[in-house]
Amino acid sequence: MNKRVLYLLFFVVVVAVSSIFGKGADAKIAKATFTEIGFQKDASYYYTFYINLSKEEVTSLAYIQVQNNATGQLLKLDNFKGDVAYWKGSQFMIKDTATVSFFDGDKLVTKKLIGVIEGGMKM
Repeated sequence: MNKRVLYLLFFVVVVAVSSIFGKGADAKIAKATFTEIGFQKDASYYYTFYINLSKEEVTSLAYIQVQNNATGQLLKLDNFKGDVAYWKGSQFMIKDTATVSFFDGDKLVTKKLIGVIEGGMKM
């Protein structure tokens, strides 16, 4: 009878500890809040644009991903800056210009992007 009580007590302690620490761990997991809003491309590069919808201001770019058209390789981003505005439906356009700097091999490339962002928002 003592073994049953000990097993029951052990089970209760394990459940209590796992529920306490399990909820704490879940609260610490960061969830991505970026939403893809479309792309632009030129002869050499493919640019994918992201904004943060959790903020009230959805006009600032949260991230720009740059891919080399010839190799398909994602390139290391150095810097970016720009704002967007709704255009039609789920599509956006760049306000004035967006600037992105990235490394293509050893070369630092800076591009100014303008116009409509194709493709629309993906959630």
